[in-house]
Amino acid sequence: MVLAAGKGTRIDPTGRLSKTLDITFGAQNTLQCSRRYLPGTRPDIVVINPQMASRIEKNGSPAQLLGPNAIPCIQAEMNGTGGALQAALPTLQASDAEWIGVAFGDEPFLDREIFAQTLLSHFISGADVTLCGKIPETVVDKGGLFFDADGQLIGTKEWYDMTAAEKQEMWDRWHRGEAYTNTGITLIRKSALIERIHRLQPHTNRNGELHHVDLIRHCYEDGLKTNAFIYRREVLSGVNRWSNVLSGEAALFAETRESLAGKGVRVDPAAQITLDSEDIEIGTACYLLGRVHLGEKVRIGDYCRLENVTLLGATTVGDVVGLQNVTANDTTFEANLIPERLAAPVRGLATGSTIEDSTFDAVSVGKNVQLSSVVARGSVIPSDIILSHRTLGVPPAQSPPAVPKPLFEQIVTAGYIPGVFTFGEKKEMPDWEYLRQHVQSHSATELIPRATRNPKLQQAACDAVETLLDLRRATGDYLIESLTPEELWGSVFEMVTLYTGNPNPYHHDKLKARQTALALLPEFWKDNWLTRLKLVVAGNIIDYSSERVVKKLNANPDYFSESLRAAVDTSFSIDCYEVFCEKVIDTAPQQILWLADNDGEVIFDIAFIQDLIECGHRITIVGKVDNASNDVTLADLREIINLPQFRELQTAVQEGVVKLMSSGAQTIGTNLYQGTPEFFNALLEVDLVISKGQGNFFTTPGWAKDTFYLLLSKGVTAERSTGVIADRNLLIDGLILSYVPGGTKRVVPLRELCGNGNF
Repeated sequence: MVLAAGKGTRIDPTGRLSKTLDITFGAQNTLQCSRRYLPGTRPDIVVINPQMASRIEKNGSPAQLLGPNAIPCIQAEMNGTGGALQAALPTLQASDAEWIGVAFGDEPFLDREIFAQTLLSHFISGADVTLCGKIPETVVDKGGLFFDADGQLIGTKEWYDMTAAEKQEMWDRWHRGEAYTNTGITLIRKSALIERIHRLQPHTNRNGELHHVDLIRHCYEDGLKTNAFIYRREVLSGVNRWSNVLSGEAALFAETRESLAGKGVRVDPAAQITLDSEDIEIGTACYLLGRVHLGEKVRIGDYCRLENVTLLGATTVGDVVGLQNVTANDTTFEANLIPERLAAPVRGLATGSTIEDSTFDAVSVGKNVQLSSVVARGSVIPSDIILSHRTLGVPPAQSPPAVPKPLFEQIVTAGYIPGVFTFGEKKEMPDWEYLRQHVQSHSATELIPRATRNPKLQQAACDAVETLLDLRRATGDYLIESLTPEELWGSVFEMVTLYTGNPNPYHHDKLKARQTALALLPEFWKDNWLTRLKLVVAGNIIDYSSERVVKKLNANPDYFSESLRAAVDTSFSIDCYEVFCEKVIDTAPQQILWLADNDGEVIFDIAFIQDLIECGHRITIVGKVDNASNDVTLADLREIINLPQFRELQTAVQEGVVKLMSSGAQTIGTNLYQGTPEFFNALLEVDLVISKGQGNFFTTPGWAKDTFYLLLSKGVTAERSTGVIADRNLLIDGLILSYVPGGTKRVVPLRELCGNGNF
């Protein structure tokens, strides 16, 4: 049992800062550190107060605050350590344990030996109860141990409960080196505890508290065998005052520095180092400075320099790597060649890779890199590269750094993921391996050849994609298990641009699609809203980045024009045209946000928006912040708006009727975890959203905006999520014009949502 219900008012008189939960030593808090050396294989019973219980309930994970294998029991009344045992009595009675050990949750500086030796003494003595005592610096205000004439432990007595004679006896014994005070660490037979727990009496001098060590006197008086084990090494005080924290930390840091020096590590005299494991694997002549924390599975190579660094999970630092002000989790820093000259003035070591002021989560970092102010998650960074002030990979599942959380939560519902599924949902299915192979083959055959023709660069980029797909967490889970296909593809696309130096692999495809759409626009654009909407949706087929589309075009040069002509005569598979007329065409002027999709098809979007302006609507057109596949960017939108075909739109932009902005997203669709404050404020202000394409549909589930989704159903994911299976024998099929009110949960396919809705 771990008694941890004390509020620690001498640490924080207000009680807001919990001495057991909020003071940390490395990765663990006071309570977790206090539990680390406790003997036994059963879960620990941890007695907590109601405030701690409330925090655990809000946090949702007892293990995160209490540590693993803990059974919390709530002590509603702060009536001492005996009251804590009484609060845990039902759990104790249900346990099949024969022995109960009692320790405290505010004793993080006790070493392993004090518990091991107390346990050993207990079983050697054959006692029913054992109390661990220590040799005190003074006996004043301490709980003293008293013995009978035969040397058997009678019990303990607090200083304020002692008679004058007993106090004098303690002083006399102290001068002889025979005075012992109570550590509180107790081992007692469970049956003896349960039979006597209700005999505890309140201490009037201590606000009526019950003390668990009084059980020893009851056991002695009942003829049970009592035992005292005296621990003769120094016992550091628990966390009752900040001075205790200071002295305890100093001792921990000094012990760790000495241990590391014995393993061949150079440690700065002022370094404050914490380790999750005493068996940390660290190489030759590494240099540690400042505040350093190394997790249990961390591995450090030779001649590394670590200053103010936190390394967690399955992080590996290769040879000759310098990290300063870096946090890394489940990350690999590739080893550098060990140079002839290792020393460097002032810095101590001359490192091959120098990484400063950066944060990494599940990243593979190449050798000989110079990185500064880089934040990366789920990425592979090439060797021999210099990067500064970059955010790479997949954003964490939280409101973007610049977006206030209350603003974010007005748009994004709880449990949001930027996609229809994560790869982890497919791990036990045949889809798992197919999806991994598809990402690799699509990258190798379509994306990477567009980025570079250089065979060496192509191979390096292919290897990086394979590395990303194989990245694992310390738990053994693949990184990609937590990612959606849209998130993964965004990271892959970005990596390929880093490895090849080409920021826009689809540049020529986008321009070609744009020119094709501009050429077809006059032929098909009619004075008919329904026809225009069909063209807006069908324009998605103009896609030179799709190998399937290019094959059809090679077989039939008129494929695009014939498909658009067929689209005009094709019915919507999901048809919310009447709702569209009601809410857009025939209504009072609205504020509308238009989420654009691919370049090329966006020509039809722009033409449609130019017509919508005549209805009095104010429209915000949103593109990508930067290149992402063949999607239209904000820069692309500005180029297109300035084409002579869209002069009315140019005027509307000048007059503020039409605005252009980026969503902040850098992947397929609209990843709301990458959204900008401007984008979220625009969403908040508009009356409705018109969203183009599958990517935007997949990545905006359940958001709090009334949305018209205009897309073609293409592929298995679209078919499952929309309920529309296109007839592949037709030139074009699967056109969707759907309406989804804000906050609608997608618990059924889109067709069913729109069919059941009363919109």
